[in-house]
Amino acid sequence: MDRRVARTKKNIYYAFFQLVQTKAIDEITVSELARTADIDRKTFYLHYQTVQDVFLEFKQMIHARLMEILDEAERRGEENRQRLEAGEELERPDDVAPFDFIYFYDSLNVIMMDNMAFFEKLSKDTTFMFLKNDFKNVLKQALMDYYKDWEGWSSDYQASLYAEFIAAGAISLWTDWLHHKQVPLDVFRDAAIEVLREAWKMGTAMDEPYKE
Repeated sequence: MDRRVARTKKNIYYAFFQLVQTKAIDEITVSELARTADIDRKTFYLHYQTVQDVFLEFKQMIHARLMEILDEAERRGEENRQRLEAGEELERPDDVAPFDFIYFYDSLNVIMMDNMAFFEKLSKDTTFMFLKNDFKNVLKQALMDYYKDWEGWSSDYQASLYAEFIAAGAISLWTDWLHHKQVPLDVFRDAAIEVLREAWKMGTAMDEPYKE
């Protein structure tokens, strides 16, 4: 993507998330969004047809990024597994092999931190619950798309429930910390990694279907 286009879209995203903190998406006009982004309407229409298209593209971008993160976390996990089998000692092996949960969670953190003001708003204002649900659904869909061919599921419905559980848990943990901030971020990070890792292992059992 051309740098000028990327910069323009970033400004439009920023303006959109500024405006959505004070009004519903369907109340935001193109003129208002363009003015807040410091562009003219003609520039807006070069990239989008409607205000809703901005949010749709943002969600698609997040989905694509999540798929990349899942790919890389699995690749790193397999690499770490091989290192363990070769006798190498790894720090926190349960968190990095055979799926690199530290990389996975830290990468999610980057997405959240890049949009900190918006997610803080989601964590504190129940009127934005529908947007929080949208982001949860993006993560859920990414998980379902990534593991759609895994043979451990007894049905597509089971896979959907598992993806819902992980996605809702991840988003809720993060927004709960944003709302209360009862512990420092690094303490929260380590605890969240452990919780999500165990939930992940219960669902996929990593190597084989989960058994008691």
